[in-house]
Amino acid sequence: MVLCILIGAVCFAQEEQTISADRPGMSTGTDVMPLHKVQWETGVAFDWEHRGGAKQETFTINNTLFRYGLTNFAEIRLGMNFQYYRDRLFDDYVWGVTPLNFGTKIKVYEGTKYLPAVSFLANVVAPHLGTKAFCPTHLAPSMHLLFSNTITDWLGLGYQVGCDWDGFSPVPTTFLAVCFGFSITDNLGAFVESYNNFTRWQTPECSLDFGFNWLVHRKVQLDVAANINFNEIKNYANVSMGVAWLIN
Repeated sequence: MVLCILIGAVCFAQEEQTISADRPGMSTGTDVMPLHKVQWETGVAFDWEHRGGAKQETFTINNTLFRYGLTNFAEIRLGMNFQYYRDRLFDDYVWGVTPLNFGTKIKVYEGTKYLPAVSFLANVVAPHLGTKAFCPTHLAPSMHLLFSNTITDWLGLGYQVGCDWDGFSPVPTTFLAVCFGFSITDNLGAFVESYNNFTRWQTPECSLDFGFNWLVHRKVQLDVAANINFNEIKNYANVSMGVAWLIN
């Protein structure tokens, strides 16, 4: 799945709590983990795609992201997925682990009433630390600037811009995203985000994400989300659900 308009999926009711998760959705929030705190964000997802007579299915049995507060303004991140992929046309399938994703998020500016909070997110995917069928041939870095504004006590706005390399081509993909987060109650939030990928010589890929997050405890959040790809609106579907847990 490719992204293009991004935003943090954490509603403002959550921002007043201990936990601040970077899931659900495709966007990433500006919040950085507190010093020496550890957070585990995990879930499952199902992608269905039908192109050119071929049915392709990807089932993410588990996606995992660990976040650790390294300093008062920076965190380190480690992520990986356990996936099942099937191509029904050729009756081909693969089980395995996606390559490890190493990264950091750095708080650049806390923001004010009128100016956005700003963070910098950088990741790199290692080409040989995973199942061969899912691994790129080269290092695959990404660099994103994250922004967020508080509009009202129940509405937040996030936006993101960055570049991603896939590890196969030297040509990067430009990622743009915008997300609105809504506080329905003190513990229930909703979001809708538009994200898009722009690659030279290719048609832009535009998608919409939406879902809900439920704060069941000040350290535990549950979520569910779905996706629409406007390029393949009849041939693509995605649903996901997961949990974020502030371990300490």
